Amino acid sequence: MKSVVTIKGKPVIEIYESFDGSYWFVTERAWKQDSLIGRKVYKQDQILYGYVRLSSCPECAEFGYFSETELMRLGWRVWKVEKKNWAVCPCVEVEEVPEELSGVAAESCETCVSQPASSVASTEEGETWEA
Repeated sequence: MKSVVTIKGKPVIEIYESFDGSYWFVTERAWKQDSLIGRKVYKQDQILYGYVRLSSCPECAEFGYFSETELMRLGWRVWKVEKKNWAVCPCVEVEEVPEELSGVAAESCETCVSQPASSVASTEEGETWEA
């Protein structure tokens, strides 16, 4: 059996957390685009889809698209939660599935896009950071 962490029934692929208690549960890497953020262009910004639960209004949590670059621009205030700690994050459920079925959902999902293990964004000046 394999443990699969889900949020509202959707498998989680990454979780970001902030010092104020906000959470971004990534369920899909949607697309890459050049994003204009704060009068600066960020090349190949990864747009993510998932469940966002902000500490200032947890009852308004919802699914939507958000920019990985915008999260990274928050610096030390936001970080990726290590996978071993996902089960203790709020709102998640851990499901046990047979090993042979654990990859079936991703293979049959029409909206899923395979991505490399790490993503790199670059700024207009050519600087890069790794998520």
